[in-house]
Amino acid sequence: MSESQKVLIVDDEPRNLRIILETLDGFAEAKVASSGEEALKVVDEFLPDLVLLDIMMPGIDGYEVCKKIKSHPGLNLTKVILVSGKAMLNERLKGYEAGADDYMTKPFAPEELHAKAKVFLRLARVEKELEELNQSLEKKVEERTQQLLEAESKLINSAKMAALGEMAGGIAHEVNTPLGTIGLLGDQIEELVTEDPIDRTTIIGMTQGISETVRRITSIVQGLRTFSRDASNDRFDSIAIKRIIDDTLTLCQEKIKYGNIRMQIGNIPPDLVLSCRPVQISQVLVNVINNACDAILPLSERWIKIDAEKKDNFIELSVTDSGSGISEEVRNKIFQPFFTTKEIGKGTGLGLSISQGILKAHHGTLDIDPNCRNTRFVLRFLSNLEVSLQKSA
Repeated sequence: MSESQKVLIVDDEPRNLRIILETLDGFAEAKVASSGEEALKVVDEFLPDLVLLDIMMPGIDGYEVCKKIKSHPGLNLTKVILVSGKAMLNERLKGYEAGADDYMTKPFAPEELHAKAKVFLRLARVEKELEELNQSLEKKVEERTQQLLEAESKLINSAKMAALGEMAGGIAHEVNTPLGTIGLLGDQIEELVTEDPIDRTTIIGMTQGISETVRRITSIVQGLRTFSRDASNDRFDSIAIKRIIDDTLTLCQEKIKYGNIRMQIGNIPPDLVLSCRPVQISQVLVNVINNACDAILPLSERWIKIDAEKKDNFIELSVTDSGSGISEEVRNKIFQPFFTTKEIGKGTGLGLSISQGILKAHHGTLDIDPNCRNTRFVLRFLSNLEVSLQKSA
């Protein structure tokens, strides 16, 4: 038995203390206490693995001492054997109710006490080793979980950057076109200010056109800055769904124009509010809209419709396109990581998988509507998400 294991012997009879000490000699470090009060002082510093505890003592009796030891935060693995001259069943049951691990009656055989002490010390050691192992495993799980969360965050950002990459050409055109407009208006203003008399009304109109164009570029740049940052640790905010859609379309509208796609927005109530991380929901919408644009590009009829409504305790946000739906075979795989129906180099196969993960983190779902004659993706959220998050916190 390890020398580090400790036994506290509590008895108000010196003869009993001597007998027990002799019995334990050689396989455990032992300390003695002659009263319940003294025992409670000793345990705080000694932190025994086993307590051999007399019941009938002056002051605090063994039952009360046992209860206090078992409620001590640093002694949760300490074993207690009650030693008493009382052999009645109700006395033994009272001892077990107080938290005792075993009960011995006096007079006891030293050999039996020796054997029981060894068994309970071994049990205490095994339980301590298991607790240390459990703590070590918990730490490793925490570390691994943190690594996975960091990896997931990087993966989400990579998918986000890939979505931006798909829109890069359109966004560049979206910025370059108004910049060209500003340059043209500037040249015209230069010519007008040299004329006499100066046409102030025309110049004011042109400067207003420049200001409006600058606001448009600022909106695009701000949308890019917001969209590209890491939003995984953002707090949940209550935001109008219409605003999320408008912010998202700022990033997608050039790709939509390029594809000659008709964009329809349903009659979404302005007070339809969602509790979410807005940047992440925008990321999901960008991904779904990008996929829709790519899918319907070869079609003669090209349109995308975005709608949102409240149904019972849920809010549904849908993106429907003019495609003829998705086959069951593809539907069964489409949310799997790295699955894509796009040509090599045109898709990572991560967008929908990550988007589904984002919806799960919002206690929602991302699904394909199999009953729609066209292709329809549905984002479904709890309408009382804030309350649900508070309950699960």
